[in-house]
Amino acid sequence: MADLVKWCLYIVYYYGRFTGLVNFEIDLKTGRTRVTKWATIYAAFVQIILFTILFYHTLGIRFITSMWVKANLLHEYVFMIMSVLRILCVLMALISRWFMRRRFVRLFNSFRRLFQSNPEAIQYCRMGIAAKCLCSKATEILQVTIALVIVKKYLTIHLVLGIWSVVSLTAIINLIITQYYIAIANIRGSYMLLNKELRLILSETQSLIPNRRGVFVTKCCHLADRLDIIARTQSELQDLTDRLSKTYEVQIFWMAISYYLNSVGSIYIMFSFGKYKNMVEDWPLSVVVLGVAYFLFFYFDNWINMYGVFELSDLHAEMLILMEQRTVLLPCLDNRLEAAFDSFGLSLARNPFKLRFFGVFEANRSTLLPWANSLIINSLFLIQYDMQNF
Repeated sequence: MADLVKWCLYIVYYYGRFTGLVNFEIDLKTGRTRVTKWATIYAAFVQIILFTILFYHTLGIRFITSMWVKANLLHEYVFMIMSVLRILCVLMALISRWFMRRRFVRLFNSFRRLFQSNPEAIQYCRMGIAAKCLCSKATEILQVTIALVIVKKYLTIHLVLGIWSVVSLTAIINLIITQYYIAIANIRGSYMLLNKELRLILSETQSLIPNRRGVFVTKCCHLADRLDIIARTQSELQDLTDRLSKTYEVQIFWMAISYYLNSVGSIYIMFSFGKYKNMVEDWPLSVVVLGVAYFLFFYFDNWINMYGVFELSDLHAEMLILMEQRTVLLPCLDNRLEAAFDSFGLSLARNPFKLRFFGVFEANRSTLLPWANSLIINSLFLIQYDMQNF
């Protein structure tokens, strides 16, 4: 499994370089990063070519009309708005990468140091990383397969370039989210190790025997030193999480808009396939099967993303619960250990753990319900408008 995670990380890096998302070089043997002229020129060239082809196909309508001959005007508007806004969202996300390239390099170096100081943390998140990479690649493969099957009668070099550009756009979106997920997973694994160590400290503290004074004081000092290391590591992890959120906040903002608009449009399009059967009557059964598989992988991928963020918040909440257990410890602990518990508890209370973006939006379960509610309402609005006017 460790080798599988290593290959997943390699694929994410090389795929990022190939699509132009990663605009700096990483030495995979040493982990050192370099901003080189070749990496800059290649990334800029690939992105310019990609968006030139995308805007040409989207605004030229040729690729769209070949797939939507039997669609009504609302379908064309929805598809056009989805396509243009999806392109603009990815474009803004990539522009932010150029302006913050140095910050991304420093952030990667911080995560490299975190991994080197705590390599066993990866074992707690390897399944999530492997599943995330598998789902991302599956959605891309299914998307290109569906497109090729639908337009195989009209397949030309011009159309192949259009499909390539759309799939490349999906790949960039998946890569941005995958990079963020891997970073969160690394922090999550480190938190799991801290909670495991904190449980051991609490258990050993409860088993102390105050009557043996010399041994008692020595053990208390040793436990206090270990608790100080946990407190320092937790503070560093929280600071790293804040830096990660601030570095990715522009990209996460645009990716959230892209996911939201495409989800609304996709729900309406699926409704249309049921209402206007003539739209898909020429499609083979394999397209339906592949389409179902695509949506299953797509929404499972979204669930993995949300689970990773929510679990990190849960792990911090678990740490707070563990620290509350200190109230049932021996009433006569050594002053050094008492001070370590007090300092750590005060630090946790003074710096609450929150995944914020732009200092306002917070990623937690309470924000998920309004988002889902808005998604359903706007999808129903499109469906209602279609039923009333077409």
